[in-house]
Amino acid sequence: MSIISIVSFDLCAFVIFSFILAASIFRRMTHGRTNICFIIITLLCLIDCIFDIFSVVFDYIASPSNEVLQFAMHSFYLLFHNMIAPIYFVYVVAQTDTFHLFGKNRAEMYFFGFPSIIFTLAFIFNCFNRMIFSIEDGVYKRGPIFSIFYFIAVLFGILCIIYLLLYRKLFTKTKLVSMISAFPLLLCAVLIQFLDRSVRIEMFALSLSLLFISTFIQRPEAIIDFNTGIYKFNAYAHDMKQNFSNRKPVDVILINIANFLQIKEILSYDSANDLLRLVAEQIQSITKQSRLDADLYYLDNGRFRIVVNYTDHEKTEYTAETINASLKPKVPLNGMEFNLIAFVCIAKCPTEISDFNTIIEFGKDLSTKFQFTGKVLHAGELLDRSRYDLMGELDKIVSDAVLNKKFEVFYQPIYNIAEGKFRSAEALVRLYNDKYGFISPELFIPLTEKTGTIHKVGMYVFEDVCRFIASDEFKDLGLEYIEVNLSIVQCMQGGLAGDLISIMKKYGVSPDQINLEITESADSHTQNIIAENLTSLLNAGITFSLDDFGTGYSNMQRMASLPLKIVKLDKTFANFDSNPRLMIVLQNTVKMLKDMEMEIVVEGVETKELVDRFTTLQCEYIQGYFYSRPIPKDQFIEFIKQSLQPKNE
Repeated sequence: MSIISIVSFDLCAFVIFSFILAASIFRRMTHGRTNICFIIITLLCLIDCIFDIFSVVFDYIASPSNEVLQFAMHSFYLLFHNMIAPIYFVYVVAQTDTFHLFGKNRAEMYFFGFPSIIFTLAFIFNCFNRMIFSIEDGVYKRGPIFSIFYFIAVLFGILCIIYLLLYRKLFTKTKLVSMISAFPLLLCAVLIQFLDRSVRIEMFALSLSLLFISTFIQRPEAIIDFNTGIYKFNAYAHDMKQNFSNRKPVDVILINIANFLQIKEILSYDSANDLLRLVAEQIQSITKQSRLDADLYYLDNGRFRIVVNYTDHEKTEYTAETINASLKPKVPLNGMEFNLIAFVCIAKCPTEISDFNTIIEFGKDLSTKFQFTGKVLHAGELLDRSRYDLMGELDKIVSDAVLNKKFEVFYQPIYNIAEGKFRSAEALVRLYNDKYGFISPELFIPLTEKTGTIHKVGMYVFEDVCRFIASDEFKDLGLEYIEVNLSIVQCMQGGLAGDLISIMKKYGVSPDQINLEITESADSHTQNIIAENLTSLLNAGITFSLDDFGTGYSNMQRMASLPLKIVKLDKTFANFDSNPRLMIVLQNTVKMLKDMEMEIVVEGVETKELVDRFTTLQCEYIQGYFYSRPIPKDQFIEFIKQSLQPKNE
């Protein structure tokens, strides 16, 4: 039998695998877990097919001088061949979107991992004991435990079928049949090749199975909107139904362009599509920069959705805020400029919205029933669910948090431009509750100020910061000081200065290691107690910075009277590109502050371009998401340590 006859099925399989891989890329099936898993399987099969062909070639031209290469070809064929089954199982799990459920039971992990470990050990030991196969005088011979690989493949096949049947309700009949039908075909091919090695039909059967799946399951025309390049409404409906069925926690960012239909009437069909593409590209870019594990969808009539697969509420909040800000500037198109009225809302599922119909109806009503504020909205507040319960329980929650130390201090690094390193950080309080999740400081801080609990919260934060500064970990970070916020209510507390100084002495923290952030309102009150506290702290050697400068009316005379070392420019100054006049204000503000011999921290910096601009303006410090968002202490320590590593490492 000629070599072409032997490898004919493999050659056909190679062509089919290549076609499927190229088609997947051409059809934009390169995003999402299921698509990535499918591409990996196809790529493994393609590589495996190549090694199968070469193993046959070396068997055909066998000679003692080629035995090493012959052995290598067969080894790599087996290696890639036996990786396909477990990866296909991962593909099945991806199709059911149950990664968050799989592996919670330790027995499941053992059942999945044990065959893979057995295969790996057997493959390694075969290099020495030839128990799987051997090459003797150029002849390939199966070893006594060769059938173990078939056993493992069958085991994973059974596991896939069981998993598909367990979650059969998540599939249509066509999809379920398509997923299962590959196994009888592969089983027949395996039996044929096991009995007669000269019939190299396994790879061909695999290629037909993948072609079948590619045709009936991996169908981009059914789920991809080819204008925007993101998923359609039917994909959104399918995925959200699956999430609710699996009780999978997700964050959904809803984006409705309220005036899209009006703009569409002005524009031509192509121009309206161009506008949608611009918005879609902007949303995709921001989501990618935020490093969200998320899927994007375009429903219709200017409605977009982002489903964050593994909830990270801070990242979701940041992404939503960034998208909201990016949609505010006018959009130039065909010589015209359009203002987009964009409603951006975050919904936590299933805690705030617990079923598919509600998320659909809520999304429809977003721009019709709720007032446009220009701010990011939150479904929990708009639906009047849990907010009032939360507000009613907030005092109890905060008291419990103080008593049981449930607050956590996050740190946001501040970059020193001149030194090219991080030299300080701002301490920010965070509160997590088992029932309500992360509670926004905008909710609990005002309430604690009204009830007086802010004093306990402030002392908790300040002591935690001092404890951190006194630790050996802090000494290794090369930081000069930590900034701690003081609210106006804290400043009005009698004995505040004494309490803060006492805590610093307790932990051996020197005054130059602390910088207190205050607002202009701290000096706008006439109470003597505020002046006494500020004076006492200043005399103790503690420096002050003015927070949120530029957020409102600024009384320059009053600001000049404050004992300030640092002024923090509000993040609105980072948006000067949207208002050229703001650049003039910024330049003169920086000059004025420098003439007053104050150092400048710019907040809200999110891009390299802004870093360069403020560096040119000779601002001293940069704070913002470009470097890091506020992060827990352990992550902050690791972040600073990484920044200290030489750049060439």
